[in-house]
Amino acid sequence: MNNKDLIKRAEQVYEERLKAELERTHPDFFVAIEPDSGEYFLGRTLSDASAAAHAAHPDRRTAVLRVGHRVTVHIGSVTT
Repeated sequence: MNNKDLIKRAEQVYEERLKAELERTHPDFFVAIEPDSGEYFLGRTLSDASAAAHAAHPDRRTAVLRVGHRVTVHIGSVTT
């Protein structure tokens, strides 16, 4: 599975199964999603979520999303 497919499948799991609950209970957390199993791992940081996913599935790839945000990481400044 290429990166684009991985992200698309993880986003689908998030939208269909996780979004409503996680946005209510864990806003601004990071969630690592293993799309084959649908398992997910939460962390206050990207590193925490990623490390939890890797510990559970060291041989699988996951995609990390930010709960309640359009992008996982924003780099730069916001001008008004």
